[in-house]
Amino acid sequence: MSMWSSYSQTYVNPDNLILAEQQVDQFMQLYNRILETCRNKCIPIKYHEGDLNKGEMMCIDRCVAKYGAIQKHLSDKLEKSPLNPAQNTTNNNDFSDNTL
Repeated sequence: MSMWSSYSQTYVNPDNLILAEQQVDQFMQLYNRILETCRNKCIPIKYHEGDLNKGEMMCIDRCVAKYGAIQKHLSDKLEKSPLNPAQNTTNNNDFSDNTL
């Protein structure tokens, strides 16, 4: 018996697969937006060197960090949102020890 045979028989929920594909697509869109925005902002159109200089590297680092901070802030806000279905289901199933 091959060690790979058990993986070929594993069932994958189609809903989970669709969700994973959507997450990858969203990440790639964010990545491409960061790449384009930070490149346009920090790297001049006409450059004379093959490598980035210190100022360009610092600009790119700050630009990417800002995108990361905003993404974190937005995801935290969405998690706390009353429209978040994951939060609503956990609140409905939250039982305290006093009810027993």
